[in-house]
Amino acid sequence: MVLKNDSQRLDVLKLDGDLRDAYVELLSAQFAIDRVRSRYSPEFVAANGNSFVVLRSITAAEVMVEYLHGVKKLLPQAGPCGHPDEKPGIEDRT
Repeated sequence: MVLKNDSQRLDVLKLDGDLRDAYVELLSAQFAIDRVRSRYSPEFVAANGNSFVVLRSITAAEVMVEYLHGVKKLLPQAGPCGHPDEKPGIEDRT
């Protein structure tokens, strides 16, 4: 992709930061759900969990998955790490 002007370059830098922030927050959410999954069966959560919180959590996850799947379909052919020029260890990149 060729960036046409400084505004586009700035937008791409902001996007990169926003994506990195979202990645960290998604990892945090994944760890939280892993903690719940390791302690409680789906049946126990469905029967005893606060249904408002459970349903809102499910909706939030579904919205994220739908958006990210749409983005994934538009990506160029992905390499083993998800992007043709991406290298392992995104956490280490600055």
